[in-house]
Amino acid sequence: MKIGVFDSGIGGLNVLKELINQYPKLEYLYYGDTFYLPYGEKSKEELIKLGVRIIRFFEENHVDRIVIACGTCSSLVDEYQKYTKIPIDNVIDPTVEYVKKYYQKVALLATPATIKNGIFERKLKQEGIEVYPLSCPSFVPYLEGLSEQLDIEKELKSLQNNEYEAAVLGCTHYPLLKEEIERILLVPTIDMGKVLSETIELKESNASLTVYMSKVTPLLEQNVNKILEKDIPLIEKNLPV
Repeated sequence: MKIGVFDSGIGGLNVLKELINQYPKLEYLYYGDTFYLPYGEKSKEELIKLGVRIIRFFEENHVDRIVIACGTCSSLVDEYQKYTKIPIDNVIDPTVEYVKKYYQKVALLATPATIKNGIFERKLKQEGIEVYPLSCPSFVPYLEGLSEQLDIEKELKSLQNNEYEAAVLGCTHYPLLKEEIERILLVPTIDMGKVLSETIELKESNASLTVYMSKVTPLLEQNVNKILEKDIPLIEKNLPV
């Protein structure tokens, strides 16, 4: 079984790593759209256009299932599904189900686009969950090497001392800041990639991993190897928009 996984950059690798840990005997095709990151500041129309071209790439490579390893794009899963017959999984829906089981009040840390879209927050509220949403525009640029500084305490200041039980990491990049976030907010965090990997059902076959990035840099190569804990050759392929 071949699984296509995509994100704007390295964040989706956290999801990929969890999937590999859970299902090591699968063919994985990863696409990180590093040329166009961050996705979190783009419009709905831009996100659909960027995502559909990746879906077409996956179709050309005959994947059996697509995983949107991006919180921002996961909020548009219904839009993407209109363009393909390949089943598409996202990280938001299983996370909502997980939160419903264990929590009544959560903070939601996400990109500006996810917060503006509001679907993640609405789905949580529909399940009776009280939500404290926070847009974190500086996280992804910092983690992708586009910004050299991040004042994480300042970014999270408005969430301190609120009465929530856990913090949903609503962008797949954010687990890379897990320890700092938990230290500041003093609550456990919820990793969407881990939740997805523990709830999705996949049929194992042959093990392989191919990683494409629309723009490759030395820093990106270092980050990929660090997250996946192995040396992975990156293939640079910038898909036409």
